Amino acid sequence: MEKKKTVLFIVIILNLLIVISQIIFGIYAHSLALITDAVHNFQDVISLIIAFVAAIFMSKKPTERMTFGYLRSEAMAGFINSAFLIGAVVLIIISSIERLFYPQNVDSIYVIIVGFIAFVINALSAYFLGLHKHDKDDHEHEDLNIKAAYLHLLSDAGISLGVVAGGVLIYLFGIHWIDPFISILFSLYIFKETYPILKKTYLILMESVPPYIDPKELEGLIKKECKDIIEIHDLHVWALSSKDVYFTAHIVLSPSVTLEEFDEKITKISKILIEKGINHVTIQPETEKFKCSNIY
Repeated sequence: MEKKKTVLFIVIILNLLIVISQIIFGIYAHSLALITDAVHNFQDVISLIIAFVAAIFMSKKPTERMTFGYLRSEAMAGFINSAFLIGAVVLIIISSIERLFYPQNVDSIYVIIVGFIAFVINALSAYFLGLHKHDKDDHEHEDLNIKAAYLHLLSDAGISLGVVAGGVLIYLFGIHWIDPFISILFSLYIFKETYPILKKTYLILMESVPPYIDPKELEGLIKKECKDIIEIHDLHVWALSSKDVYFTAHIVLSPSVTLEEFDEKITKISKILIEKGINHVTIQPETEKFKCSNIY
C-alpha cells in the first residue's frame, strides 16, 4: 500500500507539470488540441488525488465508529474516477466531431513537442501504476482504485499521442482532420475499458451480490455438506471492496445438533465460502421452534 501511495504522489506531480506546460504552450501556439488535452489532464489530476486519498483511507484500521474501516473508499474512488473519465471521453468525442467539420490552424511544432513530452510522462505514469493495477488476492480481486487511475493515464497518453500524430501530419501534409479522428478512436477504446469498472464499482456501492457468486449455489453446497441443516434464510452476500466479500445467514439446525457439532459445521461452511471468494462469514444458528421470521 505504501508503494502505491508513493507512485500516486509522484504521478500527481508529473501530471500537474503537464497541465501547466500544455496551457502555456497551447495559448502561445493557438492550439485548441493542447488546451483540451490540458483540461483532460487536469481532470485526471483531480481523479488521481481522489485515488491517493482513497489509498490512505484504505490503510486505516476500523474504529468504534467506523467498524468496517474505510474499505468502501476504494469503490467510491473507482466509481468517481470512471464516471468522470466517461464524461470526459464523451466531451472529447463531441469536440473531435466538431473539429472534423471546422479544423483550426495551429503552430504544429509546439503541438508536436509539448504533445510528445505529455505522451512520455503519461505513458511512464501509466506504466508505473500498471505495475500495481493487477495486484490480486487468491480470488483474482483487482484494486479497482488503481486500475481506474491507470486507465485515466492511459487515456491521457493515447490522446497526447493523437495530438502528436496530428501535429506531424498537419506539419507535413496539412491534414487537419487526422487529429480529431485519432482522438475519437482512442476515446472509444477507453470507453470500452472503463465501463466495466464503472459497473463493477456501482454494484459494490449498491451492495449487490458479486457477479461470480451464486447465492442459490452456495445454499445448495452448504446443505449438501451439512446434512443437519433444515433451512437457510436471510442469506446475504455483498462486497465492501474488490477484496472484501461478506456473507451472513440464519441457519436452522436439527435439535439434536450440539454446540460442538455446530462449531464443526461452521468450519466446514467457512471452507466452502472461502473457496468461492468470501472471506468474512457471520452465521446465526437457530432451532426450528425459535427461528427468526424472514424479514425480507
